[in-house]
Order: sequence, then structure tokens, then C-alpha cells
Amino acid sequence: MTRLPWPLVLQVVGVSAAVWLVVHTWPILLLGFTALILAAAMLPAARLGERWRVPRGLTVLAVYVGAAGVFGLVGRLLWPALKQQGIQFADQLPRLVENVQAWLGNVDIFLLRWGASLPVPRPESLQGIAGTLVANTLQATAGAVGFVVGVLAIVFIAGYLVMDAPRIGQTLLMLLPPRHRPQAEALAGPVLDRIGGYVRGQIVSSLCVGAVLAIGMGLLGVRYALLIGALAAVLNVVPFVGSFVAAILGVLSALNESLGLALATALLFWATNFLEGKVLAPHFVGRATGLHPLAVLLALLAGAHLAGLVGALVAVPAVAAAWEIVLVLWVEPNRVAKAAVAPPAASRERVRDGVSTG
Repeated sequence: MTRLPWPLVLQVVGVSAAVWLVVHTWPILLLGFTALILAAAMLPAARLGERWRVPRGLTVLAVYVGAAGVFGLVGRLLWPALKQQGIQFADQLPRLVENVQAWLGNVDIFLLRWGASLPVPRPESLQGIAGTLVANTLQATAGAVGFVVGVLAIVFIAGYLVMDAPRIGQTLLMLLPPRHRPQAEALAGPVLDRIGGYVRGQIVSSLCVGAVLAIGMGLLGVRYALLIGALAAVLNVVPFVGSFVAAILGVLSALNESLGLALATALLFWATNFLEGKVLAPHFVGRATGLHPLAVLLALLAGAHLAGLVGALVAVPAVAAAWEIVLVLWVEPNRVAKAAVAPPAASRERVRDGVSTG
């Protein structure tokens, strides 16, 4: 009689149950991870407050009140102009696209002599992409009401994580086998620092990009400069997406004035992108993710497809955290082991030349 491999059966059942649980609870897990990202961004402020004997709860309250005050002040100063430009831009968008289509049609006729052609933008295509993104976001958050409730839950959960971080960390360590606790404790800090550093740096970099674009387009005379700059600042929190969308809107608006203004606007966006890539991102974000740009782009596409805007926001920090874990648990130990096994360079040269190393 053949005995069943019960350990293997139990492992398969356990993995299947874990996969089933993740599939059916991923919106809750997404909410929890988003709260963890916000908490990681606030942890340095909490640690700094502790040095001055300020309770963590008071620090969290100060951060929230300060953020609400900044948003309220900016909204009070800029909201009337943003609202007016937004209404005007929404009314003028079909005409702007029609003018660009006519301009591109003339260029298309010219290029057809060489067998080339230009794609013509369609308003319904842009609306379809935006509609899909919003639909995925609402699906992940169980509708508009669920989105609002989720935001409030994220704020409260993040504050609780910051206030009770030491106690929560000790509780989670107790769930692990004793031999794995030192490694997990050493890993938690770098992972949280990487996530929080990315979020803080990306916010500062996005605000700088939005300000540079709004001021630059205003000086050039591009219509809706303030609106496009604000959209660039908000959307640039998601890498690649914000600058691309803002560039399309800016060039689209400028192209309806003149081709020269459109070229100047495109040059402004290129210079801003260069500034962000060479100055702002290295200084404020640094190597917070350690990811290749292609990996960042693939993470954004996957996150947006699964959970819309929320998925795109958390995709890069999630992949960055996973990469930090892989580095600490796999890449670095293997690198150290290979360095310890490999003989020194001088010894390798002597062995290759047939000289005894003694």
C-alpha cells in the first residue's frame, strides 16, 4: 500500500488556501499596503519627534494638520483659477482636437508622398482610456463611497501604524521562528526606509515639476498653464504618466495658437523632464527604488490594470520593497559567498602562470 506524501499534500493545500485568500481579499490588502506606504513616509518625522520627547500621536496629528492646511491654503489661492481654466479647457477640448486633426491631416498628406502616415488623435480614445482607468479604480475601491471610506481608513490605519510601530513590530517578530527574527528585524528598516524615501522624494519632485511647468508655460503665453501645471504635479506622483499626459495637454493647447509656440512648449517639457531626471529625482528621490526604468514602467502598467490609479500609486513602492527583500535575502549573501570563495586577483595570476602560491 502506497502512503500519501502528507507533508507535500499539506504544503499544496496551504499554498492553494493562501492564493485563494489573496485573490478574494486583495482590495483589503491593497488598502493595508497603501496605509503602510503612508506610515513609512511619516516614520522619520515620528522618530525625530521622539528625540525631542514629542509623542508619536502628536507628531502624526501635526503632520495631518499641516498637510490639510497646505492643501486648504493652496486650494483657496488656486482653486478659483483652476476651476475656471478646467471648465474652459473641457469646453474647448473637442475644438482643440479638431484643429490638431486638421493640422496633422495636412502633414499626413505631405508624408503620404513617401508612404508614411501620422496617427490622428481622437477624443473618444482619450475618454476611453480615462474611463477604463476610473472604472478599475472604482472596482478596486468598491465604488465612489468605498473610495472615500478607503481614504479615511488609510489615514487612520497609517496613523495607528506610526504610533504603535515598535509594539506592532515586536508582535510580528514573535510570530516568526526564533532563528529568523534577527534577519527579519534587520530587513524591516531598509524596506520601510526605501518605501518612505520614495514617497517623500516623489512628492517633492512632483511639486517642483508642476511649479516649473506652470511658470514656464505662463511666461510663454500658453493657455491653461496653471491647470496643466497642477495636473502635471498631481499626476507626476505616478512616474512617466504625469509628464506624458501633461506634455500632450500642453502641446495640444499651444499648437492651437501657433506651431512655434507648440515647439517652445515641447522644448519646455523636455527641459523639465531633463531637470527632473538629472537634478530633482537624484537629489530628492535618489536611489529610493533601485529599479530599472523598464521595471518601473511595467509595474505601473500592471498596477493601473489591476486597480486603476490606486494600483499605479502603490505598484512602484511594492516592487521596490520586494526588490529590497530579494537583495538582502538572496543577492547580497550570494555576492559575499562568491567573494569569500574566489581567490585574490594576485593569487589567480600566479596560478595561471604556473607559480606555486605556497
